[in-house]
Amino acid sequence: MHGHRTAPVAPAAGTLANQAQRLVLLEVVVDPPARGDRLADLPRRLDLPAFAIHDAVAALERAGLVDRHGALIRASAAALYFEALWPVAL
Repeated sequence: MHGHRTAPVAPAAGTLANQAQRLVLLEVVVDPPARGDRLADLPRRLDLPAFAIHDAVAALERAGLVDRHGALIRASAAALYFEALWPVAL
């Protein structure tokens, strides 16, 4: 018998977790810096608590939408592919 994988579940609309994940994803997908976004800069830039940003990055990383490289985060190849097909900031 094969083990079942549980797909990540997005947080409910209107919650801080949902808002943080949406804003972090938007930040890393739309016009990102070539080297990536500095994780430490995101709470100030997105005007959200640091804990919410860190939780959002961890959740997006588990979902395969963000890649973390030390202090830098970038959109994953899957997130950029989706953005190329269906731009998120129209």
